[in-house]
Amino acid sequence: MGLLHKKVTFLNFDGAYDFQDKLTNAFPHHWVEWRNLRGTSLYCSPAALTAIKRKLKSISEKGITFLGSGNYHYVTFALLQELKKPFTLVLFDHHTDLDKGRIGSLLSCGSWVHHALTDINNLSKVIIIGPGKSADAFPAPIRRRIQIIPDYRLPAGGWLCDQIPTAKVHISIDKDVLDPVFAKTNWDQGRLSLEKLKQLLAVLLAEKEIDGVDICGEWPIGPHDHLDSKIRQIIEKNERANLALACAVLNKSMPPAAVKTAN
Repeated sequence: MGLLHKKVTFLNFDGAYDFQDKLTNAFPHHWVEWRNLRGTSLYCSPAALTAIKRKLKSISEKGITFLGSGNYHYVTFALLQELKKPFTLVLFDHHTDLDKGRIGSLLSCGSWVHHALTDINNLSKVIIIGPGKSADAFPAPIRRRIQIIPDYRLPAGGWLCDQIPTAKVHISIDKDVLDPVFAKTNWDQGRLSLEKLKQLLAVLLAEKEIDGVDICGEWPIGPHDHLDSKIRQIIEKNERANLALACAVLNKSMPPAAVKTAN
Protein backbone atom coordinates (compact mmCIF):
# COMPACT_ATOMS: atom_id res chain seq x y z
CA MET A 1 0.00 0.00 0.00
CA GLY A 2 1.01 3.65 -0.25
CA LEU A 3 2.67 5.64 -3.00
CA LEU A 4 4.17 3.21 -5.52
CA HIS A 5 6.84 5.62 -6.81
CA LYS A 6 8.69 8.44 -5.08
CA LYS A 7 9.97 10.60 -7.94
CA VAL A 8 9.00 14.28 -7.82
CA THR A 9 8.46 16.17 -11.09
CA PHE A 10 7.86 19.88 -11.66
CA LEU A 11 6.13 20.96 -14.88
CA ASN A 12 7.05 24.60 -15.32
CA PHE A 13 4.37 26.00 -17.61
CA ASP A 14 4.09 29.39 -15.96
CA GLY A 15 7.13 30.10 -13.78
CA ALA A 16 5.20 29.39 -10.58
CA TYR A 17 7.95 27.20 -9.13
CA ASP A 18 10.82 29.54 -9.96
CA PHE A 19 10.27 31.26 -6.61
CA GLN A 20 9.52 28.22 -4.44
CA ASP A 21 13.11 27.37 -3.53
CA LYS A 22 12.25 25.69 -0.23
CA LEU A 23 10.00 23.29 -2.13
CA THR A 24 12.31 22.55 -5.03
CA ASN A 25 15.32 22.15 -2.74
CA ALA A 26 13.47 19.78 -0.42
CA PHE A 27 13.35 16.85 -2.85
CA PRO A 28 15.48 15.47 -5.68
CA HIS A 29 13.32 16.16 -8.71
CA HIS A 30 12.87 16.17 -12.45
CA TRP A 31 12.25 19.61 -13.98
CA VAL A 32 10.34 20.04 -17.25
CA GLU A 33 10.56 23.51 -18.80
CA TRP A 34 7.40 24.23 -20.80
CA ARG A 35 7.07 28.01 -20.73
CA ASN A 36 7.68 28.15 -24.47
CA LEU A 37 5.13 25.45 -25.29
CA ARG A 38 2.25 27.18 -27.04
CA GLY A 39 -1.46 26.39 -26.72
CA THR A 40 -1.40 25.35 -23.06
CA SER A 41 -3.10 27.93 -20.80
CA LEU A 42 -6.68 26.95 -19.85
CA TYR A 43 -7.12 25.02 -23.12
CA CYS A 44 -4.69 22.48 -24.54
CA SER A 45 -4.18 22.34 -28.28
CA PRO A 46 -3.81 18.90 -29.92
CA ALA A 47 -0.17 19.68 -30.76
CA ALA A 48 0.60 20.69 -27.18
CA LEU A 49 -1.15 17.60 -25.81
CA THR A 50 0.93 15.37 -28.07
CA ALA A 51 4.13 17.05 -26.83
CA ILE A 52 3.03 16.80 -23.20
CA LYS A 53 2.14 13.10 -23.45
CA ARG A 54 5.40 12.29 -25.21
CA LYS A 55 7.48 13.99 -22.53
CA LEU A 56 5.53 12.53 -19.61
CA LYS A 57 5.94 9.01 -21.01
CA SER A 58 9.71 9.49 -20.99
CA ILE A 59 9.67 10.12 -17.22
CA SER A 60 9.54 6.77 -15.46
CA GLU A 61 8.08 6.04 -12.02
CA LYS A 62 6.32 9.35 -11.50
CA GLY A 63 5.28 9.79 -7.87
CA ILE A 64 4.26 13.43 -7.32
CA THR A 65 3.82 15.73 -10.29
CA PHE A 66 3.44 19.47 -9.70
CA LEU A 67 1.44 21.02 -12.57
CA GLY A 68 1.51 24.78 -11.91
CA SER A 69 -1.68 26.84 -11.69
CA GLY A 70 -5.14 25.34 -12.08
CA ASN A 71 -5.01 26.49 -15.72
CA TYR A 72 -2.98 23.32 -16.41
CA HIS A 73 -5.01 20.81 -14.43
CA TYR A 74 -5.88 19.03 -17.68
CA VAL A 75 -2.38 17.47 -17.57
CA THR A 76 -3.89 14.97 -15.13
CA PHE A 77 -5.76 13.53 -18.13
CA ALA A 78 -2.42 12.70 -19.79
CA LEU A 79 -1.12 11.14 -16.56
CA LEU A 80 -4.22 8.97 -16.24
CA GLN A 81 -3.89 7.70 -19.79
CA GLU A 82 -0.64 5.98 -18.78
CA LEU A 83 -2.30 3.76 -16.15
CA LYS A 84 -2.63 0.16 -17.32
CA LYS A 85 -4.93 -1.35 -14.69
CA PRO A 86 -8.37 -0.38 -13.38
CA PHE A 87 -8.14 2.59 -11.02
CA THR A 88 -10.18 5.20 -9.20
CA LEU A 89 -9.49 8.91 -9.48
CA VAL A 90 -9.81 10.71 -6.14
CA LEU A 91 -9.97 14.40 -6.98
CA PHE A 92 -9.74 17.13 -4.34
CA ASP A 93 -11.11 20.19 -6.11
CA HIS A 94 -13.60 22.99 -5.50
CA HIS A 95 -14.82 22.45 -9.09
CA THR A 96 -15.89 19.23 -10.79
CA ASP A 97 -13.99 19.85 -14.07
CA LEU A 98 -16.79 17.85 -15.71
CA ASP A 99 -17.80 20.40 -18.34
CA LYS A 100 -18.07 19.12 -21.91
CA GLY A 101 -15.90 22.01 -23.07
CA ARG A 102 -16.77 25.31 -24.65
CA ILE A 103 -14.51 25.10 -27.72
CA GLY A 104 -15.58 21.92 -29.43
CA SER A 105 -13.86 18.86 -28.00
CA LEU A 106 -10.72 20.77 -26.99
CA LEU A 107 -9.26 19.53 -23.71
CA SER A 108 -9.37 22.17 -20.99
CA CYS A 109 -8.87 22.68 -17.27
CA GLY A 110 -12.66 22.58 -16.89
CA SER A 111 -13.40 19.53 -19.05
CA TRP A 112 -10.57 17.06 -18.40
CA VAL A 113 -12.57 14.84 -16.00
CA HIS A 114 -15.33 14.54 -18.61
CA HIS A 115 -12.69 13.56 -21.18
CA ALA A 116 -11.20 11.02 -18.77
CA LEU A 117 -14.57 9.36 -18.12
CA THR A 118 -15.26 9.23 -21.86
CA ASP A 119 -11.85 8.16 -23.16
CA ILE A 120 -10.02 6.13 -20.48
CA ASN A 121 -11.34 2.59 -20.19
CA ASN A 122 -9.37 1.76 -17.04
CA LEU A 123 -10.99 4.60 -15.10
CA SER A 124 -13.58 2.83 -12.93
CA LYS A 125 -14.83 5.72 -10.82
CA VAL A 126 -14.21 9.37 -9.96
CA ILE A 127 -14.66 10.64 -6.41
CA ILE A 128 -14.59 14.44 -6.23
CA ILE A 129 -14.19 15.99 -2.79
CA GLY A 130 -14.83 19.70 -2.36
CA PRO A 131 -17.22 21.05 -5.04
CA GLY A 132 -20.39 22.96 -4.34
CA LYS A 133 -22.26 21.13 -7.12
CA SER A 134 -23.99 17.79 -6.58
CA ALA A 135 -23.86 14.76 -8.87
CA ASP A 136 -27.55 15.31 -9.73
CA ALA A 137 -26.50 18.12 -12.06
CA PHE A 138 -25.01 15.64 -14.55
CA PRO A 139 -26.57 13.17 -17.02
CA ALA A 140 -27.06 9.56 -15.95
CA PRO A 141 -24.07 8.02 -17.82
CA ILE A 142 -21.76 10.43 -15.99
CA ARG A 143 -23.65 10.29 -12.70
CA ARG A 144 -23.26 6.50 -12.45
CA ARG A 145 -19.46 6.77 -12.43
CA ILE A 146 -18.92 9.76 -10.15
CA GLN A 147 -19.39 10.55 -6.50
CA ILE A 148 -19.31 14.18 -5.38
CA ILE A 149 -18.73 15.01 -1.73
CA PRO A 150 -18.97 18.71 -0.77
CA ASP A 151 -16.41 19.85 1.77
CA TYR A 152 -19.16 20.80 4.23
CA ARG A 153 -20.54 17.24 4.18
CA LEU A 154 -17.40 15.25 4.89
CA PRO A 155 -18.34 12.31 7.10
CA ALA A 156 -16.05 11.12 9.87
CA GLY A 157 -14.08 7.86 9.93
CA GLY A 158 -12.72 5.58 7.23
CA TRP A 159 -15.60 6.17 4.83
CA LEU A 160 -13.45 7.19 1.87
CA CYS A 161 -11.80 3.87 1.08
CA ASP A 162 -15.17 2.14 1.38
CA GLN A 163 -16.30 4.14 -1.67
CA ILE A 164 -13.35 3.04 -3.85
CA PRO A 165 -13.95 -0.12 -5.94
CA THR A 166 -10.34 -0.60 -7.12
CA ALA A 167 -7.02 -1.43 -5.48
CA LYS A 168 -5.27 1.33 -7.40
CA VAL A 169 -5.90 5.05 -7.00
CA HIS A 170 -4.63 8.24 -8.61
CA ILE A 171 -4.90 11.33 -6.41
CA SER A 172 -5.28 14.77 -7.96
CA ILE A 173 -5.23 17.90 -5.80
CA ASP A 174 -6.21 21.40 -6.82
CA LYS A 175 -5.39 23.70 -3.93
CA ASP A 176 -8.55 25.70 -4.66
CA VAL A 177 -10.25 23.04 -2.52
CA LEU A 178 -8.53 24.67 0.47
CA ASP A 179 -9.70 27.61 2.50
CA PRO A 180 -7.75 30.71 1.34
CA VAL A 181 -6.03 30.84 4.73
CA PHE A 182 -3.98 27.80 3.62
CA ALA A 183 -3.42 28.55 -0.08
CA LYS A 184 -4.34 31.22 -2.62
CA THR A 185 -5.35 30.38 -6.18
CA ASN A 186 -6.74 32.26 -9.17
CA TRP A 187 -10.13 30.54 -8.86
CA ASP A 188 -12.89 30.70 -6.25
CA GLN A 189 -12.04 28.43 -3.33
CA GLY A 190 -13.56 25.97 -0.90
CA ARG A 191 -13.26 25.68 2.85
CA LEU A 192 -11.26 22.49 3.45
CA SER A 193 -8.45 22.79 5.99
CA LEU A 194 -4.94 21.67 5.15
CA GLU A 195 -4.96 19.36 8.17
CA LYS A 196 -8.18 17.65 7.03
CA LEU A 197 -6.76 17.19 3.52
CA LYS A 198 -3.63 15.59 4.97
CA GLN A 199 -5.80 13.27 7.09
CA LEU A 200 -7.71 12.12 4.02
CA LEU A 201 -4.45 11.55 2.14
CA ALA A 202 -3.16 9.47 5.06
CA VAL A 203 -6.24 7.23 4.87
CA LEU A 204 -5.74 6.66 1.14
CA LEU A 205 -2.01 6.01 1.53
CA ALA A 206 -2.64 3.49 4.29
CA GLU A 207 -5.32 1.51 2.46
CA LYS A 208 -4.70 1.81 -1.28
CA GLU A 209 -1.97 1.51 -3.91
CA ILE A 210 -1.39 5.08 -5.09
CA ASP A 211 -0.22 5.07 -8.70
CA GLY A 212 0.52 8.79 -8.63
CA VAL A 213 -0.33 12.16 -7.14
CA ASP A 214 -0.54 15.49 -8.93
CA ILE A 215 -0.85 18.92 -7.34
CA CYS A 216 -1.86 22.22 -8.93
CA GLY A 217 -3.33 25.53 -7.80
CA GLU A 218 -0.38 27.92 -7.91
CA TRP A 219 -0.89 31.65 -8.25
CA PRO A 220 -0.04 32.60 -11.86
CA ILE A 221 3.20 34.57 -11.94
CA GLY A 222 3.73 37.31 -14.49
CA PRO A 223 6.99 39.14 -15.23
CA HIS A 224 8.28 40.92 -12.11
CA ASP A 225 5.26 39.77 -10.02
CA HIS A 226 7.65 38.22 -7.52
CA LEU A 227 8.86 41.73 -6.64
CA ASP A 228 5.42 42.64 -5.28
CA SER A 229 5.30 41.99 -1.53
CA LYS A 230 1.67 40.79 -1.63
CA ILE A 231 2.44 38.33 -4.44
CA ARG A 232 5.48 37.14 -2.50
CA GLN A 233 3.23 36.37 0.47
CA ILE A 234 0.91 34.37 -1.79
CA ILE A 235 3.85 32.43 -3.26
CA GLU A 236 5.17 31.65 0.22
CA LYS A 237 1.75 30.51 1.43
CA ASN A 238 1.35 28.18 -1.55
CA GLU A 239 4.88 26.89 -1.11
CA ARG A 240 4.14 25.96 2.51
CA ALA A 241 1.00 24.11 1.43
CA ASN A 242 2.93 22.29 -1.31
CA LEU A 243 5.62 21.26 1.18
CA ALA A 244 3.03 20.02 3.66
CA LEU A 245 1.24 17.97 1.01
CA ALA A 246 4.41 16.54 -0.53
CA CYS A 247 5.82 15.58 2.87
CA ALA A 248 2.51 13.95 3.81
CA VAL A 249 2.47 11.90 0.61
CA LEU A 250 6.17 10.95 0.78
CA ASN A 251 6.06 10.32 4.55
CA LYS A 252 8.82 12.84 5.21
CA SER A 253 9.27 15.48 7.89
CA MET A 254 8.63 19.10 7.04
CA PRO A 255 11.75 21.25 6.54
CA PRO A 256 12.32 23.14 9.84
CA ALA A 257 11.82 26.59 8.30
CA ALA A 258 8.34 25.63 7.07
CA VAL A 259 7.00 23.83 10.12
CA LYS A 260 5.51 26.86 11.93
CA THR A 261 3.12 28.01 9.22
CA ALA A 262 2.20 24.94 7.23
CA ASN A 263 -0.23 23.33 9.68
